[in-house]
Amino acid sequence: MKYWLGLLLSLGVVWCMQQPVAAEGSLQVQPLQNEASLQKGERKKGFIDVTNPRPVDTKVKFSVAGFKQVDTAGNLSFYDSEQLRAGIVLDHEEYTIPANKTLRLFYIVDGTKLPTGDVFAAIFAQTINESTGSAASSVRIGSLLILTNETPGARQAEISEINAPWLQTGADINGKVTIKNTAPADSASGFFPDVTIGLWPFGQTTSIKGPLVFAGNSREAKFSIPSNQLGIYKLTASYGESKKIQWMLVITGVWRWVVLALVTILPATIFGVVYYLRHRRRIKKERRS
Repeated sequence: MKYWLGLLLSLGVVWCMQQPVAAEGSLQVQPLQNEASLQKGERKKGFIDVTNPRPVDTKVKFSVAGFKQVDTAGNLSFYDSEQLRAGIVLDHEEYTIPANKTLRLFYIVDGTKLPTGDVFAAIFAQTINESTGSAASSVRIGSLLILTNETPGARQAEISEINAPWLQTGADINGKVTIKNTAPADSASGFFPDVTIGLWPFGQTTSIKGPLVFAGNSREAKFSIPSNQLGIYKLTASYGESKKIQWMLVITGVWRWVVLALVTILPATIFGVVYYLRHRRRIKKERRS
């Protein structure tokens, strides 16, 4: 889907979350996001592919860190965690990837060593300067791990706002909705809320997968609903018992062409009829005189 998390980090700050590469010639990582659920005491194996696009062999350092959202835009901050490092074990801490080759880096997620509930981690790859043996000056790039260990965290959310143009004239009804994770801000809760979008009357109801939203945070989710309607409609966005509505004028699908024809052809037709009738009356009047 559509919704997405690319990851680049320099000096502990996210530079871009939607680009798979940091710069020309940098390391590349796929996938950018992994999701998994673990039963009690379960261990799971996963992998990421790390590509060296450079024409020379490159030594790479791998590491594990935790992450959390820091704002409504979904930007992340990363932090060291011994518990996450113990619970997510990598095949390699360092590895020299040959020129233009890809390393499949395997990892083991051990649920017995991770906190229960929602767990958020990142696996980083970072080039090492061969002359200094340091990775401090290089850009870190990595993949996000979104894990549910045993019982998931709270799935509490509310719709804060629905925002769509009051006049919809395309082939779709477009807008965006803001959803807030209402779990306590310090709780380990983060999930992708399923938001229900409905159109009334004579409209369809659809569900969209919202972006990852942490406890206490709000995120925006865009939506687009195919539409072939004419009239005043009520747009509704809901999650559980939380709901927001907006009224709008809808002229979509084939109806936009019908309305266009009415507002162009009909006035021209009326003008033509009026002109014709006036012309006939003038001719009759001239004949009488």
